[in-house]
Amino acid sequence: MPFYLIIAIVILAAAAVAVIIQRKRRSPAPAADRNIPGMQKAQNLDYRPGIKPVLPVSQKSIPHPVQKPGMLPRPGDTNVTEGMPDITASLRTLTKKYSLDQFTIATADGLVFASSGGEDAQGDAARFGEMFANDPLTETPGVMLFGLDHKGSDLVGIIRTNLQVPDDVAMLIERDTKDILNKWI
Repeated sequence: MPFYLIIAIVILAAAAVAVIIQRKRRSPAPAADRNIPGMQKAQNLDYRPGIKPVLPVSQKSIPHPVQKPGMLPRPGDTNVTEGMPDITASLRTLTKKYSLDQFTIATADGLVFASSGGEDAQGDAARFGEMFANDPLTETPGVMLFGLDHKGSDLVGIIRTNLQVPDDVAMLIERDTKDILNKWI
């Protein structure tokens, strides 16, 4: 074999090795070999219980407790009937006292009997009044229904709130609603 051919093969082999080394330097290392800030590089893959990885702490990695939907705050001592000019003002005071979004009293056939106001009162009365009359256990997210009997009329209390209403607070709302009805109707 001629000498110049051996030199050409050695030069080509050296160039191939140089290209391979250059490509290795440019390509990202496998995940196990990457230098992650705050992480110790794994030297030995044997199980060693005394060695713990040091992880960087970020706000995203701190677990937060799962939050339940909020509960209605405890009501104040506001009287919902004294000093009120009409039933609508009493119902507005009731919604403020219990932190409700809206409160409507509907007849069982879907008519507005009284309301704290709001654009949804007629629609709520039509939808939920009849729904409650047909199936009192029906649940709708953001709406709580309860039945009332006032002077022989079946009525439906329609509470709009995205917060959970505890049973004891629901009973207080029902009691205040009855007080309002007794004063104004």
